[in-house]
Amino acid sequence: MNRRHFAFGLPATAFALRSFAIQPALSLHRKAAFIGTTGKEAQGIFQTSFDAKTGTFAPPDMAAKLPGNDSMTLNPRQRNRLYSTTVVNGIAAVQGFEITGNAEQPLRPINQQTAKGSIPNFVSIDPSGRMAMVADWGSGDVSTYRIDRNGELSPYVEHIEYGADHHGPQPAQPHSRSHSILTAPGGRFVLVNDFGCDRIYVYAFNAETAKLTPHDPPFYTAAPGSAPRHLVFHPNGKWIYCNNELSNTVDLLDWDAKRGTLKFRESVSTLPLDAPPKCRTADMALSADSRFLYCSVRTLESFVTYAVQPDGTLRRIQFLPSQGVENRCITLDSTGRWLIAANQRSNDVSVLPRDPKTGLLSAQVSSIKLPGACYVLWA
Repeated sequence: MNRRHFAFGLPATAFALRSFAIQPALSLHRKAAFIGTTGKEAQGIFQTSFDAKTGTFAPPDMAAKLPGNDSMTLNPRQRNRLYSTTVVNGIAAVQGFEITGNAEQPLRPINQQTAKGSIPNFVSIDPSGRMAMVADWGSGDVSTYRIDRNGELSPYVEHIEYGADHHGPQPAQPHSRSHSILTAPGGRFVLVNDFGCDRIYVYAFNAETAKLTPHDPPFYTAAPGSAPRHLVFHPNGKWIYCNNELSNTVDLLDWDAKRGTLKFRESVSTLPLDAPPKCRTADMALSADSRFLYCSVRTLESFVTYAVQPDGTLRRIQFLPSQGVENRCITLDSTGRWLIAANQRSNDVSVLPRDPKTGLLSAQVSSIKLPGACYVLWA
């Protein structure tokens, strides 16, 4: 492969001057995407398309002016419904949109609801498409909302605060900090990663009412000071990978979907021996064939590749420096030939070639500039 390094983009002031409609299927090799932004320079959600032949994004256009788009998701039952975290007067909120395919208004607002939290950083929808869930990093709590047939969000149903009673040993863990909330394999339980107190909470849930019920046992306890961040589910429904931000590790957990329990099996490092201090893991992505797992590491500004063994354990096969700074999200395109990384502090989204057979990554070949880039959602 020709490893030409190039970058293209438009200044932020020019984004609004362009407009093109995101269509459900642009072509056989082009894929629509929305990019969320966060931080002081963030402007909102942008739309673009990705060319899987060349590994390049089209220059992005503004799709919706909205602060704090740290996380976005599509409704699994209504793929033209997009939900994003946002902030309203300093309060955590979730915003629903209809993807219109219209150049004048690519994202039509449906409605917005707040809870009591601060700094929301994760949103997900249950498999039935009837319940939205938000995790708040700043206040360390979670909220749930009902979703009606039109995609409209109800006022919050649950708002669960964990507080400062339980906290980890690290300075960055003064109280609970909810970092993700997802429906577990099997569709009966919800898992909440609590960075602040080294726990993964387990809840039974009712999608129709959006109610959560603490399970017994109510949580899994991770290693002290590890700070569980994100989860990736293996398609077999039995293995869950958890990246720990402060210990810079990835844990393999056995999941019992009937009992609703997590069991630790192994922990592998994300760092080389000469890694600098204060590294922090960011995000993970599992290949479509489940043979390779990828994790991004900040401060070190790198990616680590693991081969997934037949028993689910991980064998580290590559470290690769990234050209981005403060990665927040990594994802693989539908062809499996490219890894995409959204980098908040270098204000860009970068593209790295990937060999689907070996799983190995190559150096970045393209990027687009976008202030506060933090999330990439394929549409």
